[in-house]
Amino acid sequence: MNIKKFITSKKTVCLLAAVGIVSMTACSNGSTQAEGASVTLLKNGVVNSYIAESFDKDYYDKDELQQKILAEVASYNRDCQGENISVEKVSVENGIATVQMSYAGAADFSAFNDGVFFVGTAKEAEEAGYELNVVLSSVKDELKTIGMADILAMSDVKILITDISEEITLNGKALYRSENITVSKSLKTVKMNEDGEGMAYIIYK
Repeated sequence: MNIKKFITSKKTVCLLAAVGIVSMTACSNGSTQAEGASVTLLKNGVVNSYIAESFDKDYYDKDELQQKILAEVASYNRDCQGENISVEKVSVENGIATVQMSYAGAADFSAFNDGVFFVGTAKEAEEAGYELNVVLSSVKDELKTIGMADILAMSDVKILITDISEEITLNGKALYRSENITVSKSLKTVKMNEDGEGMAYIIYK
């Protein structure tokens, strides 16, 4: 998702829908921030996100930005009758706006960001209506593949199904993946390929 959800005029500052963690570097004469985003899955089911994007127009205002985000989150939480999303940080530095948010679960992240982001067992995915008739390759041996029957038989693993393009840090290590996903050497982070299409599947433990 683009960091700027909407900009209607010079008086309306963009809403940042936070979806990941961005890397930052510092030097002795000041700091620089890299634009980008990623998502982190925690073992308790919480989803953390942090995003950074250019915020260098004269008519952009940090306070207005923060108010927009807080209003959107408050509206979502009212609809859910709970504190499902919290805004951890909003900052603007050197023309880069960053926002850190925490979601109670994958379903809240998916709903708030208007994307597909399922985390659970294969059985839960099937019950939720997700297509599991797919072929996944082992991250350690691409010649080893599994299909729907194998996936449903795996009761002690989690499956991530998503269409987001941001880097995702798993609360475990990737075991199998769809062909449109790249897995890091540590097996802990995954990202959809730039030319990837369709839904991404990752089985991890």
